[in-house]
Amino acid sequence: MGGPFDLVEHVPIPAYVFRVDGDDFILEEVNAAARAHNPAIAQMRGRSMLQLYQDQVQAREDARRAVAEKTKIVREMAVRRYDRTEATMLVELSFVYAGPDHMVIFMRDVATPPIAEAALRESETRYRTLVDALPDAVLLRGADGQILACNDVAVRLYGAGSQFDLLGTTAAPITKKWTVRKESGDEVDLQDMPSRRVIATGVAEVGQVYEVTTEGEGSRWYRVAAQPIRGSSGKVSGSVTMFTDITERLQAQQALRESAARLDVALSAAKMGVWEMSGDKRIDFWSANLSAIFKLPVSMEDFAKFLDSVHPDNRAAVRGIMESLVGANHDDAIEHEFRIVGTDGVTRWARAFARVRHEGSKVRLIGTMMEVTEQHHLEEELRRAHRLESIGRLAGGIAHDFNNLLAAMIGSIELMEDDCPPTAREDLATIRHGAARATELTRQLLAFARKQPVIYKDVDLSAMVTNVERMLRRLVGAGVDLAISKSGSVLVRADPSLLEQVLVNLVINAKEAMPNGGRIEVLVGTTLHSVPGSGPKSFALLEVSDSGIGMDEETRGKIFDPFFTTKESGTGLGLASSYGIVKQHGGHIDVLSRPGHGTRFRVLIPLSANVAGSDPPPSAAPLHGKGCILVVDDEELVRNTTVRMVKSLGYDVLVASSGEEALDVADRYPGYIDALVCDVSMPGMDGPTAARELSRRRPGLRILFVSGYSGASDDEMVTNSAFLPKPYTRSDLAAKLHEVLSE
Repeated sequence: MGGPFDLVEHVPIPAYVFRVDGDDFILEEVNAAARAHNPAIAQMRGRSMLQLYQDQVQAREDARRAVAEKTKIVREMAVRRYDRTEATMLVELSFVYAGPDHMVIFMRDVATPPIAEAALRESETRYRTLVDALPDAVLLRGADGQILACNDVAVRLYGAGSQFDLLGTTAAPITKKWTVRKESGDEVDLQDMPSRRVIATGVAEVGQVYEVTTEGEGSRWYRVAAQPIRGSSGKVSGSVTMFTDITERLQAQQALRESAARLDVALSAAKMGVWEMSGDKRIDFWSANLSAIFKLPVSMEDFAKFLDSVHPDNRAAVRGIMESLVGANHDDAIEHEFRIVGTDGVTRWARAFARVRHEGSKVRLIGTMMEVTEQHHLEEELRRAHRLESIGRLAGGIAHDFNNLLAAMIGSIELMEDDCPPTAREDLATIRHGAARATELTRQLLAFARKQPVIYKDVDLSAMVTNVERMLRRLVGAGVDLAISKSGSVLVRADPSLLEQVLVNLVINAKEAMPNGGRIEVLVGTTLHSVPGSGPKSFALLEVSDSGIGMDEETRGKIFDPFFTTKESGTGLGLASSYGIVKQHGGHIDVLSRPGHGTRFRVLIPLSANVAGSDPPPSAAPLHGKGCILVVDDEELVRNTTVRMVKSLGYDVLVASSGEEALDVADRYPGYIDALVCDVSMPGMDGPTAARELSRRRPGLRILFVSGYSGASDDEMVTNSAFLPKPYTRSDLAAKLHEVLSE
């Protein structure tokens, strides 16, 4: 290149040509001796002396002085090798001015072993102290893979007795049998560990995680980092490897994940989720299961977006509560219930709990939210039951008294028919029709009060709907499309006449909800329903849907109340009695409706345990019989009418007006008494008590209870007794007496 380089290229000692660059010097060339001394030095062309001698301040000052004074300066000093190891050597540096733009440094080794050895020992001590203080296992390997140095942590890792047991080995476990696996579970050959690979590739490996299983001791997890070591020539001369034990950390992370998973399962089972909100009403955390439970958008960034999903009637209260919490004291808490309208259009009740946390000047709200729709329904059911209980008692009492009167009326009408002249029979039929209408009204009152006598039998719900289909089509008329869907035989244990009453009431209600016509769908099938305390169970399903005007929430809350009606004319007992009948059968009835979207009633009845089929129809009973019947009733009109009806059937009759009198009559009568026809509810000694005492005194006595409603429990009734609800016709009484006396 000419210039100073031509003069120094063949000098037998290392020479370095620098170009003057202001206050600094740039390395331009090195001679052959310098390249032989350190091949890597040629790659440093273009670097400044500030970089090359950054920790040799005196060297830079000598160079500036040589140029400034245009002279030669010689200095002995200890310098580090260019490969950046801590090996130190003593050299003689000659700084020679070479014209206005260049300066040359000549280097000659000075043989002073004590200084170099002292510096080396100092360096080794410094590094040994550092390595021994590390909590991780450290291995230094040579190019052939043999261990050149290690710390005590590595000794324990490999199961060696001391560091001397590892030095010079290839680090196969001394006394332990290892199995090493990657995070993926794949087994790793010990010769293919990072400390070996970096020697071959020269590429550092950082962050690899391995599971090391030691026979008889279990598994530990290590994060391994390996770096290649390069000599002065730039070639890889070994590696340094660090093993960091992360077992406890991974176990803690795994325990945290398992705890979070268990908590998530528990929260999901409880229909609950967790949320966090900052003082500026930004939602920082929102459990994914909250969106699933309440059918809300998956992403919930701020309170305003959440407030859009709150029911309009509850928004003001929820907004006010949140604003008060933002300004509340640390650890203040509040619990509030409100409604949420999901993306599916369904309204659900939520119970939110929130606690205030002050973190410096910031406010954070941490809370939970639980879906409590079912609890609200149960609470509403309980409130309705309490509200209706007193009305039910009144309705049951009135119906009982009416049934006694109707029993006397209907019985007297039947007894009059044989002697009534033809000119009066039309009036008699009108009276009979009026009594039948009154009987239906009392049946509705008793059904509402859940005191309607129930005659249980196996009933095929699909067959029952088929039997009344023609009547239903007449009820709805030509302007309504009635569609009936059935899924095979659905067997329930129920009173068929009462279930028919429920179906008719629901269909009539659906028709009246469609003043301009529409479509009614009746569905029979089975479904699962969650029963508190016992989980989901199979129920028979009777569903009636219409395309009518629908109902708002306030109306839905009152439709099963007695005497509540939205029609100009109506008793308000149809749905109330249906509710009572369903509950009396151990079932459940609910309604889904929205204004303008029609209404759907769902009736659930427990399935029958009998799968053989429905009970066979009863055979026709003879209208006359023989024997002695004891009639007991505290109502004179009913008692007299019943006596006349029993006599008209051919039986001999004994009469009593109370339980006490019945015992006296039976004691004084010398003959055999075949059966007892007895009212259930009487002042003083009631019917079941009198029947038990008479059965004790007269073994074999048959018993038939009659009542407007069954006021006694099954435990109070007499075993193997029969029951006939009031009012009854003469044919009803004849059939029941024949049944009782034939057993």
